[in-house]
Amino acid sequence: MKLKRLYKDWRKASLALPLAVTILLAVAMAGVATYTVVTYRAADATAAERVTAYGFKARFDAALASARAVSRGEGEAAGMIADIRSFDIEFMQLRESPNRARLQTAGMAGEYAVVEALAARIDAYVTGDPDISRETLFTELEAAAAPVSALAWALKADNDRAAAELRDRFDRGAGLLVVLVGLFIVSLAVLLPVEWHRRKSLLAKTRALEISEGKLRDLSFYRQQFLANMSHEFRTPLNAIQGFSEAILIQKDTMKQERVFEYVDIVSRSAKDLARLTEDVLDLSKIDAGKFDIQREDASFTSILEDTIVQFQAVAEQREITIRAGIEADWTVNCDRLAVKRCISNVLSNALKFSDKGGAIYVDAYLRDRRLLVVEVRDVGCGIPERDLQSIWMVYARSSLTRKSDREGAGLGLAMVKALMDAHNGFVELQSREGVGTSVRLCFPLTMVVATHWRDKARATVFGDEAEAQLKAG
Repeated sequence: MKLKRLYKDWRKASLALPLAVTILLAVAMAGVATYTVVTYRAADATAAERVTAYGFKARFDAALASARAVSRGEGEAAGMIADIRSFDIEFMQLRESPNRARLQTAGMAGEYAVVEALAARIDAYVTGDPDISRETLFTELEAAAAPVSALAWALKADNDRAAAELRDRFDRGAGLLVVLVGLFIVSLAVLLPVEWHRRKSLLAKTRALEISEGKLRDLSFYRQQFLANMSHEFRTPLNAIQGFSEAILIQKDTMKQERVFEYVDIVSRSAKDLARLTEDVLDLSKIDAGKFDIQREDASFTSILEDTIVQFQAVAEQREITIRAGIEADWTVNCDRLAVKRCISNVLSNALKFSDKGGAIYVDAYLRDRRLLVVEVRDVGCGIPERDLQSIWMVYARSSLTRKSDREGAGLGLAMVKALMDAHNGFVELQSREGVGTSVRLCFPLTMVVATHWRDKARATVFGDEAEAQLKAG
């Protein structure tokens, strides 16, 4: 099953066809070259390979030596007959081979005729012809020594030429084979990595699409939640404005002035909440469209921080929460004052929202690593579940604790903070543990700092009931 799937994947590969064609052509041409080298023979190769200059001359020398020994009375007639018969057989092979024609065309016709006549005399002598005596045969053997030597040298030259031709043919075939094998290896070395990278790129793109699809699903889920939440977030201040406004109009003649002021204050605060929510939505839309611009100016960073803390003082007092601020120095920074204040406000608002009654919030401003200006907001509230830490920065996302409780929130705060910090070339760090608390650090680049005035010592500013107690104590 796995091989079948691999085969289907291979067929789908865009480079599989040229790779297959290259392999088949290389194998076919290599097969042809190998066949040519292995099967190459000279014309009538079987007879030609059996006839050699060494064998031809050796048989004649053996026959001549046996004849001389017999004429001296030192040898046996049977041995001589065997030797001359061997030479006769060797000559018959030469006569049947293509060497005969090449020897005759090479100017050896006379020598060949002498040796051919000698072979006829040997045949006649061996068959018992009375006209051929032993002495006549010995004389003809002696007379044929020079022609046989000349034929042997010519035969050697012809064999050398044939061997050289075969060697050249083999070298050409082997060279072609080497070239084809090299081309085959090069094709594999080029096409296979290209195909591998293509497949790897395809897998990476597929993985990226899967991740994008997952993000789109998450975004769609968060958008649905956002629409449900925003209907509540917008409806709450609108209902307050509408309800208290109608109450004032209906009871304007009978309602006490203090109650009128109270209702007007509620209407005013609801209108501000509605304006803030609308502004957040519009700003996030601008950020998504890439049309959000920050307006930089030199501003007192310490004043921005302290003003933001004071802004939440009333809410903290109502919930009996103490805010402690530790500021190392008075900084002047080049930034968008409203954007920085909004970042700190959103973080501090979340800290208050998720802090229990009687808790504490710590706001510290300090330099870190001589390259960052950090505002850290820590609370000892409910914390953020680990499963929500990654998605909490997405637009419209809210913590599961928020969704399961009556705590308000549209899921725009941290997304807005991250976008504004990115616009200032800064970043946000968040550490949280469920049931323990959360620490959010706004990290601004030190290049934003225009001037620094160090305080005598880092002092803590206390807001809330504890601050009032300290004032009364002097």
